[in-house]
Amino acid sequence: MLLLPAFSGCAALRFHNERPLPSTAQTPECQQLSQRAQAAIDRHDYARAQADLETLVSYAPYSAEAQQRLGRVLQLQGRLAEAETAYRRALALDPDYVGALTGLGEVEAESKRAPDALERFHAAIEINPHEAEAQFAEGKVLESLGRTEEALSAYFRALAIDPNAAAVILRVAIIQLAHRQPDQALVRLDQVLELVPNDADAHYQRGRAHLALKHSARALEDLQFAAQRLPNRADVLYHLARAYQAESKPQFALEAAERALKLAPNYGEALALKEQLRR
Repeated sequence: MLLLPAFSGCAALRFHNERPLPSTAQTPECQQLSQRAQAAIDRHDYARAQADLETLVSYAPYSAEAQQRLGRVLQLQGRLAEAETAYRRALALDPDYVGALTGLGEVEAESKRAPDALERFHAAIEINPHEAEAQFAEGKVLESLGRTEEALSAYFRALAIDPNAAAVILRVAIIQLAHRQPDQALVRLDQVLELVPNDADAHYQRGRAHLALKHSARALEDLQFAAQRLPNRADVLYHLARAYQAESKPQFALEAAERALKLAPNYGEALALKEQLRR
């Protein structure tokens, strides 16, 4: 490890993948900044975390880990160009830093640079095939490109590493719904909601699965929950209207369909349902 006296404030910060240093080599300033930044991240105070990590980086400009963590909080704030710069700095210091490769790939995916993102994820997975985050990120890009079979393969590889990754299980269920496999999707959605009971999108997707299986009462329960937490989602309101219709509550169905159309006036399925309910 390269230690420079000019950066003595945090010179003891570990580089990625190196052996931990003895506790006596860890300065209180470094530990305090790192811990304070993590606490801010845990409470979703990303601006505070960013300030602490920028200070950490100023003390330890040769730390790939500090750059990667800064990139992550910038990414969480939607500051993609700055996040990309931080990730690239991390990779300049450590080209094999899987976390920075994955983060940079996610930024490239959000910036509509899918080929670059896939190249980044492939590199991360080649370095560490057991990196579930990179497998998941690759799957999302492949799914966005319509390559659903490849996406499913990536998701299943991620689940082989982390079987309880709720976000991955949810994506698999959504693809299964699109492939008209509601029974299989329902099993996975039940699993997601055991892991994260208040996930509104999982309730929405499970409501869709119940609708497809003609479980109208269960569908209505899930879709009411989702609509309360996702009031600006026209698709949620449309499926809520369908559930009300299936439960023989046409007035409630019409109200939900009209709310969907206020959000998305050209929503064809909601328009058709509204006309059907008015007859």
